[in-house]
Amino acid sequence: MSTNQFSSSSSHGLSALPGLFNLRARAWAAWKRHRNEVVLESLSYDTLKDIGFPSADDEVHESHKAEQ
Repeated sequence: MSTNQFSSSSSHGLSALPGLFNLRARAWAAWKRHRNEVVLESLSYDTLKDIGFPSADDEVHESHKAEQ
């Protein structure tokens, strides 16, 4: 009888594993996203411009060109 009880509690515990792995994967992805944002925020304006990030001034100038 103890073997049955152990196997039923064991299978119940295993059913929670995919959820835990999913939670771990989501937490890891969120941490990596946060680290990437911190690194990008620490870059200078010129470096951001060099790697292709548009500046706020570019958007203003483009909207004025569209209006003319």
